[in-house]
Amino acid sequence: MSGPLSWRQRVARHPATKAVLHPAITLACLLVLFVLIFFGTLFQADHGLFEAQKKFFGYGWVLIGGFFPLPAASQVIWILSIQLTVMMSLHLQWKISKIGLWIVHAGIMALLVGGFITQMMAVESQLTLAEGEIGHFTTSYNEHEVAFWEAKGDTNSVFAYDATALKPGSQLDLGPYRARIQVRSYYENCDAFTTRATNGPKYLNASGIGMLEQRKPEKEVTQNAPGLIFSLSEAGKPDREVLLYGQELSALPLTLDGKQVFAQLRLKHYPLAFSLRLTDFIKNVHPGTDVPSSFESYADLLENGGSRPVKVWMNNPLRTHGYTFFQASYAQAQGQADKSTFAVVTNPGRVLPYVSSLTVFAGLLIHFLIRLIPFVRRETSV
Repeated sequence: MSGPLSWRQRVARHPATKAVLHPAITLACLLVLFVLIFFGTLFQADHGLFEAQKKFFGYGWVLIGGFFPLPAASQVIWILSIQLTVMMSLHLQWKISKIGLWIVHAGIMALLVGGFITQMMAVESQLTLAEGEIGHFTTSYNEHEVAFWEAKGDTNSVFAYDATALKPGSQLDLGPYRARIQVRSYYENCDAFTTRATNGPKYLNASGIGMLEQRKPEKEVTQNAPGLIFSLSEAGKPDREVLLYGQELSALPLTLDGKQVFAQLRLKHYPLAFSLRLTDFIKNVHPGTDVPSSFESYADLLENGGSRPVKVWMNNPLRTHGYTFFQASYAQAQGQADKSTFAVVTNPGRVLPYVSSLTVFAGLLIHFLIRLIPFVRRETSV
């Protein structure tokens, strides 16, 4: 006669638990991921990588074929993670002989956690330097911000709002100054004109732009040119109408709270914890052609008043201070200094896939050895 059921057995037999762990849910999740990857790849060809990631691999719902809804990949991964957690808690036996299986499942969980951390916290940006130039920050590929800053010697004191805050009608305080802006218009992509605005309002603009015309966003969001129009208000002064265009090279000089301040709509900046100075760029080509066989960058990493030489080349990134610098591209022009572009990634979860792989391997090995030892003993005793 069997004894009373443990709490794990009671919970495992509950209809809700059985529903959560039903194999059909696992199979459906795997099929949905396959469909999302397939159609996401097709979508990328016409709409670009960033749009495909946002549409198919974020949160929310995806309309396959324009009418069949499926959950986006992140939600599917959450469902699989919940299933794995419940299964580990209720069905894996707490025995030393099962330790290998516990390690295997812990490795799989680490992989899922690493994917979540990467999605939520990883930042991809870029840094382009000419030979002899020093970089103090990286820039986003596609995210913009409106920035206000004062030049203070070799450094800038910057105050910025992400483009997500620039909704028409929004009123935003400029923290360091007794001023605020009210957003009139924000365009994700637009054309700029210096004419055709003779009867319209006069805007403050560094390039003489007097009009913005909205355009359909590009399939590659990195090719979008945003535009912003806002009213700038200061106590005791008349409002000023300001126009900023995302492809302007010059910042707009303003006087705010008695200080000279520069304003610009620009790609989002990420300050570095150190500085990087490009000392030399070398490109090697295949003999008899102009096709590059390799290219590499030599730089000095500057921090705390000192420096150390570093080298970045294809498939050999620089990893330091939580940053990974990949050699991405270059630019060479007659009579100009060579330029090197680095793809820069900060990802707190980057080591988890490696940890997960090693953990799963170790778990499988331990489980195999635990099962092998009794088998060998039986065979030798015969």
